[in-house]
Amino acid sequence: MKNNYIEATCIGRPLDLPTWDEVSELWELFFEESSTDYHPYDEDFRENVNFTNLIPVSFESAQEVSDAYNYYNQHPVKGGQYEETIEQNS
Repeated sequence: MKNNYIEATCIGRPLDLPTWDEVSELWELFFEESSTDYHPYDEDFRENVNFTNLIPVSFESAQEVSDAYNYYNQHPVKGGQYEETIEQNS
């Protein structure tokens, strides 16, 4: 079960088991942020920070988060692999 957001902005496998966020009432998976044009920080800042940026990805159901967790544990994200395609109506 590919997720376009995860494919575009994350790298590797989920960093932990899915967690339930009581405030948002959503399931979350955490990934490491890939170095792409999508990240909001400039390169100088990223080089001087000694920690990895984490990205939480939210899911509405336990089934969705389980499917994503299982998929990305077996198929780690390469980072920045998603390219948007736009279809034009004729």
